[in-house]
Amino acid sequence: MRTMLTQKFVVDSMLGKIARWLRIMGYDTLYSNDFEDWKILKIAETQKRIIITRDRGIYYRSLKRGLNCILLSPDSNIIQDLAFIALRSKIDLSVNINATRCPQCNSVLSKLSESMWLCPKCKKEYWKGRHWRTIEEIIIKANSELVKLETKNDSRGTGTDTGVKRRDRTVTNRNS
Repeated sequence: MRTMLTQKFVVDSMLGKIARWLRIMGYDTLYSNDFEDWKILKIAETQKRIIITRDRGIYYRSLKRGLNCILLSPDSNIIQDLAFIALRSKIDLSVNINATRCPQCNSVLSKLSESMWLCPKCKKEYWKGRHWRTIEEIIIKANSELVKLETKNDSRGTGTDTGVKRRDRTVTNRNS
């Protein structure tokens, strides 16, 4: 079983799109354009967050400090990135409509109706519009990519997903 919403992240300043996706899925994700390397390392250390970066320097410094860090490929796309993050951090790739976070400020959204949410901090409103289908499609594709990565790791005997049962990852709305 994958870890639902317990993983917390701090995302490098060049990965705002990743931060928004993790927040939409309900994961507590710190991100700012202004985060310098030392600040990312300090946040990860003091708050027990997983660092996500494309910067090899941050990656190696985090390993020296014993911190969890995921180094993304410089030429990967959002689908590959989400799948790799899920593989390494054991998160579930789905949207938890009851715990989704504001893509802008990371606050947990307040549900106004079945298809509308409000951010209590920045007061932005979110709803299930046409973009919702795109979100679902990307999550489905990322889950397919995750299955490929798990299969590849299993065949090499280097699986990072030990003891985790594979399951249908096509559902995109968690209700718990």
